[in-house]
Amino acid sequence: MKEIVLIAAGGTGGHISPGVALAEVLLEKKDFFQIETVFLHSLIRNKDNPDLLSPPCPVLWHSMPKYSGVSFLIFPFQFLVSFISTCLELKKRKVSVVIGMGGYSSLPAILYTILFRKTLYLCEQNCIPGKITRIFQNFAKKIALSFPVESYTFQNQNWKIIGNPLRKKVIPNQMNLRQNENLHDNKRNLLNVLVLGGSQGARQLNHMILKAMENVEVSQKFRFRLLTGNSLYDETKSKSKGEAEIISYADDMKPNYEWANIVVARSGAGVVAECLVFGLPMVLIPYPYAADNHQKENAEYMEKEGAAKVIHSTSEDPSPLVRYLLEWKENPSSLRDMGHEALRLSNINAAFQTLSYFFHSHG
Repeated sequence: MKEIVLIAAGGTGGHISPGVALAEVLLEKKDFFQIETVFLHSLIRNKDNPDLLSPPCPVLWHSMPKYSGVSFLIFPFQFLVSFISTCLELKKRKVSVVIGMGGYSSLPAILYTILFRKTLYLCEQNCIPGKITRIFQNFAKKIALSFPVESYTFQNQNWKIIGNPLRKKVIPNQMNLRQNENLHDNKRNLLNVLVLGGSQGARQLNHMILKAMENVEVSQKFRFRLLTGNSLYDETKSKSKGEAEIISYADDMKPNYEWANIVVARSGAGVVAECLVFGLPMVLIPYPYAADNHQKENAEYMEKEGAAKVIHSTSEDPSPLVRYLLEWKENPSSLRDMGHEALRLSNINAAFQTLSYFFHSHG
């Protein structure tokens, strides 16, 4: 019997993007995986998320309330309404399998699988499993991990490290180190630095880069492209005194990754996974207020494996970044080595392999 699959990808972009990547592959390989229909399940306030503007399959929207900003007395009733609504919707659609991508907003769909004895699979993007993964691991038939989990041992033994599923539009056309095999292929002999602030805490990164550019040696040897996020574009543009290319948002990230020699970013699992498949050395500045401090663990794992350098800082002091950049400029072979390590850790087939593990593997 063919399965009707719901992918619960509702929280932030870090949960939505890999969920969409899984939906793309399921739709392409419906017969292979014995799938009849695929749905995405997401919060209605995510309707403007870029990955959900033109989704690969129908999206079932729900309105689970936020923990914050809701009265402690009102929240249980609002949650109950959302949960009952989700159950009715999924029963009507005859959903037989739920893939939870993490985040509290996947809770109604996960509880549906428990209440109605449906199949649950979990995907965990980070080096520290989120609360949903930890709480519901024993209800899951299998768990797919993006990275090794060092600080937590699963009681559920059916897990496998596969990699973070990537959307088709971000996967490079060919796996190589074009960016760093020839580090002197432009007339001014400059290295290209791509700066990705992410949705949280981008201001610190933007200001750190602008201050780094005030260093004469850095400004002469590097080109910068800042993706600021829409809300910080005007502020960053007004403070910029150098030649940085400042962009508010890019729907198509592939040309930016192809342009870059180095990436400076937060250490969310999605951005890190995308940098890996392009063989890009990274300077990672973890967002210190991320849940369970998972960005710190992600960054430190990348550094331990030789694909990144980590700056643990909440200040805008550019000194550590300047030091790394100038060291790499003087020693380009170390940059190439980091690129090789990044490629070693990458998996462009993570989406397909995750689904194969869920639906075909008996391990």
